[in-house]
Amino acid sequence: MSDLIQVENSTEYYKNGNIKAYQSILHHIKLDKVVKVRHKEHSIYKRKFDDACKLLMLEWESVSTTKNVEIFIEKSQNFHVYSYNSSKFKFNTFVDKQIKENVNQTIKTPSYKVLNEISKPSKTDEKYILKENLLHKIFPFYANRKKKELEIIYNKNLAHYNKVAAENERIRIENKQNKENYMKQIQEIENKIKSIKNRNKTLYENYANAKESISIIEYFEHVMSRDFDFNNIYKKISYEIDFDIEDRTLVVNFQFPLESNFPQNKEFKLIKTKQLIKETPFKQKEYTKLIMDSYYSLYIAIINEFIKVDVENIVDNIVLNGFYKGMDTRLGKEFETCIMTSKVDVDEFKKINLININPRDTFKYFSGKGIPNPENITKVEPIRFLDKGKFKLIDSNQVLSSLSAETNLAAIDWQDFETLVREVFELEFKEQDIEIRNTQHSNDGGIDIVAFNNNPYTGGVILVQAKRYTNTVTPEPVRALKGSMEEHKAIRGILVTTSDFGSASREFAAQHNITLINGEQLVDMFKSHNYDFHIDLEQAKSLNSNNFI
Repeated sequence: MSDLIQVENSTEYYKNGNIKAYQSILHHIKLDKVVKVRHKEHSIYKRKFDDACKLLMLEWESVSTTKNVEIFIEKSQNFHVYSYNSSKFKFNTFVDKQIKENVNQTIKTPSYKVLNEISKPSKTDEKYILKENLLHKIFPFYANRKKKELEIIYNKNLAHYNKVAAENERIRIENKQNKENYMKQIQEIENKIKSIKNRNKTLYENYANAKESISIIEYFEHVMSRDFDFNNIYKKISYEIDFDIEDRTLVVNFQFPLESNFPQNKEFKLIKTKQLIKETPFKQKEYTKLIMDSYYSLYIAIINEFIKVDVENIVDNIVLNGFYKGMDTRLGKEFETCIMTSKVDVDEFKKINLININPRDTFKYFSGKGIPNPENITKVEPIRFLDKGKFKLIDSNQVLSSLSAETNLAAIDWQDFETLVREVFELEFKEQDIEIRNTQHSNDGGIDIVAFNNNPYTGGVILVQAKRYTNTVTPEPVRALKGSMEEHKAIRGILVTTSDFGSASREFAAQHNITLINGEQLVDMFKSHNYDFHIDLEQAKSLNSNNFI
């Protein structure tokens, strides 16, 4: 029987002492409902008792489940309000909570044993010295016997003292060890607290200085790991974060909670005669509206939470891309796509009173694109990650102006070739809002050049590899470029070589949004900008075969 039911049992008797009836009064605490069970036959009474308990629990299940659905609906459609009403974010409070969650401060103070106070016996003590009298002088043997008795008492007391002293020494060692262990635990706690504080202090200072994108990214990834109201209903929502330090734009990707997080039924009603709960499912329109309203509210709440944790006002704009994961019933395969995207001016957003808004209207007010309709998923192009903070970018020298018309592109220094490819793409994209940078040679992950298309809706990251080869490029570098594109969520990959590509490489590239530029095409690109270079692979091979592939 459940702890939610309190039972008062009694038995009623006739005047002659025979049992008249068995009786129980059942009180369900949560329902605040009382049921009386009574019958003269014990077997029937017991059956009625069990049925009453079962019906009470079924009724509680139907009432509580319906209530939970009502709470879910209310909360899921008002996350933006809860976010607005929640307390102001304080970094020190956040750190204190981290310490509380990660450091065990419930160390029991050791109880120290008390030493037994005892003094060491001495033969000079009067109680061990015979006080001779006339009898002792007359009978010396009596005096000797008395001295032996005193010696025995002394030895017995000395042995007792030694035993107590040994026990005291053991207690001292045990107390000392307990104290050392206690102090060690205290020190470990202090070290953990110090480590957490120092780590957070460094992270916060780097964020506040706002000198590097990676520092801003690390701060937001750290503080946004904490719990929010929407995580009490949905599973933990995680974020992919990037920051463009030049225009102070925070770019965030997140995934909307799966539809399995939403209740399928809106009401649960007990059918007493059948002892079962009837489930009333949402109508399709109701269910779709529930999810859409929840998604809009969650979207606005997430923007607000990012703004709240930006205590140093580092961010001027927030780009938020919401992704949906579902099942394509036509192909029987899972898919993931962006369904909501917008770019929000932080100062403009701060003027909004979230209590009185309609989240859908607010999303549209900030030129949001996409409608989170699970019945008709429409893919929208997300405002792309700039991803600058995740590359080791360098400022490379100019090479183009130092080359002559006789330059053999296949024979120049490999670092100069990477710089030269960057320069020709700068000429190609001159009229577009595209920034092109070389990467650090020692840590580029196979990527030599990164192009950032800064268009807020159609832009993204383009990865470029520059291969100064004299032999045909095998498919391996093309496949490696595809892997780098997936890692950095690039919209396109470009592989440039002084040689050429085989059919396998071209086929793979055509299937994965990769552009291949061979030596002939590269020379034509330079010619279109009035640079008359050429490629002579045989000459390049003969110059230094060890430095060319």
